Amino acid sequence: MKLPHLLFGVLALLASGSCSRRVLLPIEPLTLRVPAYHAPLPERAGPRVPAQLPALVRAAPPAPVVPPTLDEVARDVYEHAYQELAKMLDDRYPLSFKRAVFLTENAYFDNKLDYQTFNKVLADLGRDCKTVEEGSRPYFLYEQPDKEQVLHNAVLFKLLTESTTFTSGRVLAPYRYDFEDFNGDADWRKMFVSKLLVAHSGNCHSLPFLYKILAEETGARAWLALAPNHIYLKQHNQKDGWYNTELTSGTFPMDAWLMASGYISKETIVSGIYMDTLSAKQNVVLCLVDLAKGYEHKMGPASESFVLKCTDLALQHFPHYINAQLLQAEALRQRFERQQDRVAAQQAYAAMEAAYTRIYKTGYREMPAQMYADWLRSVQQAKTKYLNPAKH
Repeated sequence: MKLPHLLFGVLALLASGSCSRRVLLPIEPLTLRVPAYHAPLPERAGPRVPAQLPALVRAAPPAPVVPPTLDEVARDVYEHAYQELAKMLDDRYPLSFKRAVFLTENAYFDNKLDYQTFNKVLADLGRDCKTVEEGSRPYFLYEQPDKEQVLHNAVLFKLLTESTTFTSGRVLAPYRYDFEDFNGDADWRKMFVSKLLVAHSGNCHSLPFLYKILAEETGARAWLALAPNHIYLKQHNQKDGWYNTELTSGTFPMDAWLMASGYISKETIVSGIYMDTLSAKQNVVLCLVDLAKGYEHKMGPASESFVLKCTDLALQHFPHYINAQLLQAEALRQRFERQQDRVAAQQAYAAMEAAYTRIYKTGYREMPAQMYADWLRSVQQAKTKYLNPAKH
């Protein structure tokens, strides 16, 4: 399924512009950090002629420069993105979820997105939130000490799930769920925040990612949380305690409902793979695994080494991340299947077996794609029935 021509036009505009003692790594000076955030691809120059050669030889025309192939460009861009995410995770760069999300999407677009434009679109949405807050504050009835925090989240939720009209007459359309190719199997761009910003439709990956980015822009408190094939938000206020925010349907489901309807067992909660709040570093790990998945979509079987490098690093910083475990196991399976040497095949099989055994011990069981699709539709139907009881 291809994205509409309008999306290509807007994207073109974007393109224009553990228990041992921890070893503290030195923080790189700012002068070294900044260029890496916008690191150019390595220049490919012709061979240099030694100065001691005779003038006649030095004056000869240089050998033609061979332009990089598309695969070489992709490898360079993905390696640059990997290195920046790795520096965030080992504390040499400041953690930035927004920047991490951009890096994964920009790599898939072969370094053609513009970070300043991406920043501006998100900053404008943040200002829209502040504008709605000022107009809503006199009518906001919540009176606990954390009123401002609750107001931040209430406005952000409203902005993403409802049509918003400003005093200037401008209307901001809500961000809806896109049921077509919701796992990005046919088109990996369906997972992107940049696609969500353009098309105002997304999925259980891009919608909570956008909410989290805007929460950081506006000072709201929200935590990403995982469920099978799914990402949602956990939040807290002094009146109600912890609660869940589900952007798929624009509702606030209870934990018991998520467990009963979302293929979550007690074992998966005890093992830590589902329903826990994620830290800022774990958020970046999500992007690192997204980077590996994007590379896999782009490069196919040639992606194995890069995928294993990403998942190895991801599991160092987030050992319970089930998507990283699954992606690593699949890459190890591919490595085993292509081995010709007997010893290498035995080693690859042992690594693959260990990876799958580890996954099994978490209590993870695969949720079939059709079951997940049915779950999504049941959520939407339940919301419609609740909001329009007279029609049912």
